[in-house]
Amino acid sequence: MELEKRAVFGWPATAAGYAPCDNGLVVHYDGSDQGLAGKPHSACRTYWTQTRRFHMNTNGWADIGYAFAVCPHGIVLEGRGWRRVQAAQPGGNTTWTSVTFMSGPRESPTTAQVNAFKELRAWLRGSGLGTGIRGHRDFISTSCPGDRLYAMVKNGSLTGAPKEDDDVPIRTSLGKSKPQPLAWGEWTVITWDTEHSDPEGAHAGGDHPGYVAPEGSWADFHASVRVEGLLPGDEYQLRYEVHNWKDGRSAGDPWTEIHADHPATRGVQFVTGSCAKSLKRGQHAYVSIAVFPADGVANGRPVPRAVSGRWTIRQDRA
Repeated sequence: MELEKRAVFGWPATAAGYAPCDNGLVVHYDGSDQGLAGKPHSACRTYWTQTRRFHMNTNGWADIGYAFAVCPHGIVLEGRGWRRVQAAQPGGNTTWTSVTFMSGPRESPTTAQVNAFKELRAWLRGSGLGTGIRGHRDFISTSCPGDRLYAMVKNGSLTGAPKEDDDVPIRTSLGKSKPQPLAWGEWTVITWDTEHSDPEGAHAGGDHPGYVAPEGSWADFHASVRVEGLLPGDEYQLRYEVHNWKDGRSAGDPWTEIHADHPATRGVQFVTGSCAKSLKRGQHAYVSIAVFPADGVANGRPVPRAVSGRWTIRQDRA
């Protein structure tokens, strides 16, 4: 099972209290079609982040309402998580665990999505989850989870063992533990000195450890870097770079794209950005950060530092 935990989105621990939630799973969907199956996984992350923002800012809830989600690409996304009070199905928020399919009324779940649901269910069953599967409409009068998903709830299509997948994507996770100075007004390539997961040996060596594409295919990047030494009003940016590589060096102009550009609100900021990019085998990918003083002049201020971080790469098999 591929699980993206709350930390991937820069979320703190949930404020929801403990509850057993062990009767089984409750299936949910979105009230409108999302079209996420035809988009890169970064769109699913954006949807999940926006859902949490809506639940907290508009509904006034303590956190996103759901325990988990399964996206069309076969990835499980953590919401409140296992054994936490939910705000998903009145009458079952402390006794059942909610899972939303991130799809709408006219969308059928993908094979990968159904398999991710089964993988999540098998994982939670190992921690004490009961066998039950219900739909949101079993608790209150609602169209959720839609006729297509509810038919699968009733006919048993969501039960059974998950299937083994021969095309499991390449999942690389790199960490940063050594502080690194960030020059004012310049792009600094972030160094990644820790390999949490690197099954294909894709972690590039050298002065600026990055990612070397082992396949020619689409990749989803998500990086989060803790930057210290900022002042309110300073600006920070994060960009991704992809370089063609020849004779041990970058060849030609690299592809670059900025995926974070914000003013600092405090001295410590988590600089976060996600990106989907088609890679060629052997290309080198990097994360860079630039910082700018609020008034345009550093006036002898110490430079900020990138002190820690995590970069996850999910690349399709060719």
